[in-house]
Parts: sequence; structure tokens; C-alpha cells
Amino acid sequence: MTMNCIRLDEVDSTNNYLKQNRSGLPDGTLVTAGLQTAGKGRRGHEWLADRGMLPFSLLLRDPPHPDNITLCAAVAVCEELEERLPDEEFGIKWPNDIILRGHKLCGILCESVCFGSSIDVVCGIGVNISQSEDFFRNAEIPHGGSIEMLTGRTIPDREALAENIARRLYEYSREGFDAISNGYTRRCLTVGKSVRILENGTERTAFAEGIAPNGFLICSAEGGRFMVNSGEVSVRGLLDYV
Repeated sequence: MTMNCIRLDEVDSTNNYLKQNRSGLPDGTLVTAGLQTAGKGRRGHEWLADRGMLPFSLLLRDPPHPDNITLCAAVAVCEELEERLPDEEFGIKWPNDIILRGHKLCGILCESVCFGSSIDVVCGIGVNISQSEDFFRNAEIPHGGSIEMLTGRTIPDREALAENIARRLYEYSREGFDAISNGYTRRCLTVGKSVRILENGTERTAFAEGIAPNGFLICSAEGGRFMVNSGEVSVRGLLDYV
């Protein structure tokens, strides 16, 4: 595909830019920014950033499988980073946080825009490239980390990184979760662990057994097996973030 790339020096949010301008933009438009000043994560959490983070968003017009794009994005990020850093192991904290050496390296937020019977999806991704340990400490994000901080390695061409991830994501968004389910499950660090499930101010403990064909988390507790939808709950490790 021919990707329409928009490069901005600074923006409040690459997701907001695409949502506000999507009517005049083609399917597969990619927006990158040197600095994102007002990003946000899942469930309304603030998404802190400096120029050490690479923020970018991809516009997917009426994708055939909109429900699992965030999981497809997680696999796309892992695959591209694994090619660049083959000695490292990248994992996924369900549903879409990318983990390296126990630290959150990347966040993903997909937002839907409905028009008539169709849905556009804007997928925002923020990869921590070069922030220092002091940045995460001052931001009070003890589980955060960047590629440079954790590995001592640098990513020389950030735009190429964003474009390659976006191309993978675009392809997977057309194929659906079936195309990446094995790769997702293999990388999912949540599976096989006891977890805390946070929902509407309540918390319960369960065991994460696996990933369902629709991308839901299969859990079990005293009351039996059940599935967890990422749009409704937050999941944390029983003893730590992962």
C-alpha cells in the first residue's frame, strides 16, 4: 500500500489530529510527531511524553475487524522491535502494553469514530525510545522504561520505525485476530498468572488461563471460568504491574 504520511513537530495528540481531520484524509494515513503534549491512554489515563517518545497514529477507514485492532497493534510493535533488537524479548501485558525487561515500553490506544453504519478507527501508539530513568521517576511511572534506558541501544530512524509498524498493523487489521492470535498468545505475559481484575471500583483475583478467539482474556476463579473484555476492565499482576 502507498501510505500517506504526515509529520508534525508538535501536536496535542496524534489521535486528535486524525479524528479532527479524517474527513479529508485517505485510509492508511499515518501521523507522527516530535512531541505530543496532551496524549492519553486507556480508560482516560494521562499519557505523559517528551521528545524521547515516538507518538504516532494510523487512520483505518471502516476496517473489517475493528474489535481486535488494539491486539493486532501490539503484535505489530513487537515484531518490528524484535527485528531491530533481536537479542531482546518483548512481551505483551494484556491487552496491549508492550513490556521489555519488566518495564512498559509502549502504550496503545484505539478510538472509534462512527458515521452512519460505518466505523473508522484511529490507532495511537507511543513507543518510549530514549527517555531517561529520571524521566519516569519524576513522572511517577515506576514501571515505565525506554529502549535506550533498558538496553543502551538507540533507534536511529524513528520515522521508519513508525511506518513499518503502521504497515504491519494495516495488514493485520484487514486479516483479523486469527492471523496473529498465535503470536499474540505466545508473547502475552498475563497468561498463566494470577491477576487482579479491576472493574467499577471493585477488585477480584483470578487466574489468567489463555486468550479466547475474540481476544478476550480467559480467566478462572472459585465461581468457574469467565472471559474478560478489555473495554470494560483493567487487569494487573497479583504481585507487580505485569
